Amino acid sequence: MEPYLNNLASSQTFLTIISGTFVYILSQFFMEFIIVPRKDYKRVKEKIIYHVKMYSLYYLNPYDLNNTNNNTRDKAEYDNASREIRQVGAELSSYIGLMSKIRFIRRKRLLKVQDALIELSRGFIYRKNNPIKDNKRVVKIIEDNLYK
Repeated sequence: MEPYLNNLASSQTFLTIISGTFVYILSQFFMEFIIVPRKDYKRVKEKIIYHVKMYSLYYLNPYDLNNTNNNTRDKAEYDNASREIRQVGAELSSYIGLMSKIRFIRRKRLLKVQDALIELSRGFIYRKNNPIKDNKRVVKIIEDNLYK
């Protein structure tokens, strides 16, 4: 049995198979823990940037429930925009949940972005004294923490 194992260990074919298996396992590890999460992050980041810019028209001119004659758009449009911003925040939340705990600095920044997105989704309708100022502050938080 021992000569067979020595012969197998010195065989070129066996060493090629072992090294190929090792390279495959290493590449899959690299793919799953580095490339796929980075790709997911870029996709979520792209969606956030798109939705924040796309719906700036709505959150910089919130729907006024008290004086509906001054509104230029239908409330359903505001509700749809608010819902989409909230969905993007939920997607970011799911990404944060899958994120490695080692990356606590990025995780902390993304949690701020998530909270800001949810707060922004509530700013499409006049509920406070100065929602435009609050919405601008929230967008600044998103930009500061997302672009770092």
